[in-house]
Amino acid sequence: MGARPVTPPPYRLIALAVLVCAAIYGVKRWEGRLIARGDAQGASRVQAAWDRQEAGRSEATARDNATRFRNAERIAHEDAERTAARAAHDAAAAAAVRSLRAEIARLGARPDPYPAGDAGLAACAREAATARELLGEGSGRYLAVAAAADGLRDQVVGLQAFVHGVCHAPAGSGSAGPAEAEADVGADAARAGVPLDSAAAPQPAGPALPMGVRLE
Repeated sequence: MGARPVTPPPYRLIALAVLVCAAIYGVKRWEGRLIARGDAQGASRVQAAWDRQEAGRSEATARDNATRFRNAERIAHEDAERTAARAAHDAAAAAAVRSLRAEIARLGARPDPYPAGDAGLAACAREAATARELLGEGSGRYLAVAAAADGLRDQVVGLQAFVHGVCHAPAGSGSAGPAEAEADVGADAARAGVPLDSAAAPQPAGPALPMGVRLE
């Protein structure tokens, strides 16, 4: 029998397989590092964008709050000015009414200048005294109604200004002042059919008498 040839060990194949496995492992490690680096960079970009968005939101909120605070201070100052002006106006009107009533009392206390026995003149004197008393009483009622109307007008104007300037004020913009608030009040009253002439217009210092009428 002839001798069988000896097959050499497949060292080359084993070495090639090891090299292939090492190359695959290296590629996978390198790919994993790239993925991890990309994830880290993406996370940092997302975090930076989120931080910028939060910073912008915080700045907008701060501007909004500052605008509302300024508007609230301005509205409070304007309300205080309206209250002071209304108090001065009411005091002047009350003084005028007191002066009118004092004059009526003086005229009522004077002796009758007409001769006795004339029924027509006596009736005219009684009617004049009654008219003076009615005028004094009406002036007091008019003063009370005008003061209440002025107070309600100022209250509605202040509330309208607060709603526009504080509750619904966008950041970085102005707000509606008392003129705009009074315009809104007038529009609402016009839609409701309520005249605001006595409340919107400045009231006279005292009750005015018709032309040519004298307290005699």
